[in-house]
Amino acid sequence: QVPEIAASGPNDPPKPGQRSRRPATRRAPRTPRTPPRLADTAGPEPATPLSRARLKVGTILAPHGLNGELKLRLQTNDPEHLLTLKRLYLGDETAPRTVLSARMHQGNALLRLQGISSPETVDRLRGTSLSIRATDARPLAPDEYFLFQIIGLDVFTEAGERLGKVTDLMETGANDVLVVTPDEGPDILLPSHPEVILNMDPAAGKVIVRPLNYYGES
Repeated sequence: QVPEIAASGPNDPPKPGQRSRRPATRRAPRTPRTPPRLADTAGPEPATPLSRARLKVGTILAPHGLNGELKLRLQTNDPEHLLTLKRLYLGDETAPRTVLSARMHQGNALLRLQGISSPETVDRLRGTSLSIRATDARPLAPDEYFLFQIIGLDVFTEAGERLGKVTDLMETGANDVLVVTPDEGPDILLPSHPEVILNMDPAAGKVIVRPLNYYGES
């Protein structure tokens, strides 16, 4: 037996002279996009020797001109040093390519690399990363580290209590802030200050800290 159709309802066809109305719909609110934590991105392990670690310096955007020059979106805070380098790694290649020329243009770098001589070749390389050896980066100052050497380190207090792992770094304009994620509970934020960060030892895989006591805390 065919069931009866209700006399009225939201899906009824409109009557003569009556405009149809679409049922009201509500879109789900968009979740704001947040950048991934550094711990969730690809990178060398903290104890990787500098001679073997590679640091990403940019991503190929597009060809520039007709001679194989490529436009690079920079991902380094030291572009002037990048322009002095003579070798770069293309994607996952194990051998570096010689840098034939390098210059800045409207906030991006324009490079020519060995073995790339046409815009068609560059076009096929869109989205490919360029990296350098850590030993080719600007020399570090005393007590200065690359991000890959910090992310993933275990964090302990002076008394030996484990607080968690370093999962991110926040740039605040004054002191950078280490984001420490415990096994349970909210993140712990520690300013990168000598009174708080007592010892950082990437080779041993740990950081010794003295967390700040705020007003009202015991």
